[in-house]
Amino acid sequence: MDAQKFGSFVARCRKEKNMTQADLAAKINVTDKAVSRWERGLGFPDINTIEPLAEALDLSVLEIMKSEKLNEVSETESSVVSDVIEIAKSQQERERKRIFLICGIVAVPVLYILYLDLWASVTGIGTILMSTMVFLPCIGIVGGIVLLLFGIWRKIHHQSCKQTFFAAACFLMIPVIIAIILFLLVVIGGAFPVPN
Repeated sequence: MDAQKFGSFVARCRKEKNMTQADLAAKINVTDKAVSRWERGLGFPDINTIEPLAEALDLSVLEIMKSEKLNEVSETESSVVSDVIEIAKSQQERERKRIFLICGIVAVPVLYILYLDLWASVTGIGTILMSTMVFLPCIGIVGGIVLLLFGIWRKIHHQSCKQTFFAAACFLMIPVIIAIILFLLVVIGGAFPVPN
């Protein structure tokens, strides 16, 4: 799409409807500055705004995309354009969720490391022992719960969730594995002798 052609087409259609930029902006829940930017050819609307824009101007989505009024828009053409927009929206939503998940996975360990460093400096317990006994199990529990909730959310929205549940199970196994290792070290190996 050509930004100048698109902008002049939107401006012409808006004026034919006797709407100001503010009127159009209010109808599609954007700012009048956004409409002004489009009409000056400085950008395009977000993919989520295309359909409301077409509806507000009494145009088809295909006419908005081509930036021209068409004599006839077949059901097939209109359906294909709508399907493409839906695919783009779902990809955008998936990317947003992926970024949210990555931020959560990064933030939790960073916060725990800061907490453990503070606790280790106050109590005098070594950082390696602290990370083994507290940090890893906490990461496992918190990460497992977050992934479990995300998997449930995906299941409710009829999305693939097997990998998410598997990752949650792996995270939740970390505390169990740490507990078994510590038990074996204490009971069998006597790694941490009890003072008299």
